[in-house]
Amino acid sequence: MKTRLLLLLLVLLGPGAWAQQPAPAATPATSTSTNDAQQLEQEREKWNAVLTGKETRILFNARPNALLVEAIKGRPPGLALDVGMGQGRNTIYLAQQGWDAYGFDIADEAINLAQDNARKAGVKITTFTQSDEQFEFGTERWNLVAVLYAGGRELVPRIYRSLKPGGLVVIEAFHRDATRVRKISPSVVFDPDELRKLYEAAGFRILRYEEPEGIGDFGLQRMRLVKLVAQKP
Repeated sequence: MKTRLLLLLLVLLGPGAWAQQPAPAATPATSTSTNDAQQLEQEREKWNAVLTGKETRILFNARPNALLVEAIKGRPPGLALDVGMGQGRNTIYLAQQGWDAYGFDIADEAINLAQDNARKAGVKITTFTQSDEQFEFGTERWNLVAVLYAGGRELVPRIYRSLKPGGLVVIEAFHRDATRVRKISPSVVFDPDELRKLYEAAGFRILRYEEPEGIGDFGLQRMRLVKLVAQKP
């Protein structure tokens, strides 16, 4: 009975019911790699302008970061990596203190300026024009990794793997409260206790963690910051 009803239904619907329906037209896919490349180029242009002084609306500290200065005091020099090195203020400082200083950044003009400043200072630094994703951190390579106003949230496992036992990671960024003062990129903003928990969970020993009010290295405004110094066992 069911078969007869089905045949009757197909007859009433006509021959088109037997035909395969055409597939919907394909929607052209947006190229993720193209979009990523465009975003990277926009970031490169932005930070080249800021770090070489062409863009004067964003002020920044051209001197070595105070937390970094304190963290390496009394430590024997070794191999150091400055993540998001910019115009090289911290990379050059590390080299002046006897460290074998490396750094990378997407801002190629800023890196050229860093090399010029290093030559004037009479020190050698090794630099790479690369993003976080492109740079090869290596395994048990560094005695020190500095991430100063350059993120740090997505880099935890790579930093841990790349540090030698006993090596330090030094991070400074903005506290969530700082976003009440001005607009800040989410990559350099951390919630209360977030940074400490991230690095502690990864196996680091926390040597110093603070969420103080202070003058941020970028913007040069008084706001709440996060500061971390941690050691790989």
